[in-house]
Amino acid sequence: MNWIAILYVFLLAHVKFLVTATIALATFPDLSAGEIFISSCLGALSCFNIFYFISYRIYFLKEKKTSSLKKRKSKNFKKRNRLLIKMKKSKIGFLLVCTLAPIFLSIPIGTVVVVKFFGNHKKTYLYVTALLMVMSFLLAYLNETIFNFFR
Repeated sequence: MNWIAILYVFLLAHVKFLVTATIALATFPDLSAGEIFISSCLGALSCFNIFYFISYRIYFLKEKKTSSLKKRKSKNFKKRNRLLIKMKKSKIGFLLVCTLAPIFLSIPIGTVVVVKFFGNHKKTYLYVTALLMVMSFLLAYLNETIFNFFR
């Protein structure tokens, strides 16, 4: 068991989760799929937890300063804003953002996006946690299958 390789995969899962298993197998071919799965899953979940609770605190637990001196700005509704509102209110928008943001963006940026749009939903945390675990499993074992096919 190569602890430096496992630590490398753990830290790489923080930065780019989608390519972690591929890079891990390319740089350390002696790692098994189980080791890659466990280390990338723990790395993704630890990064997700850190950024979820920090961004949740920023977006939802901050003190609202009410000042009677400030003028309220009128909202500017452009096509982009309308699209974001439609997506936020639809069921498929919840699934798309919670699924695609942490995977295709990096985990920290995707987590902040998820919390900004759907942090007030109770099932957001559980859904993204389960999704990261399943995707880590799939990526680890599919990449090992593909690498073994070309050996």
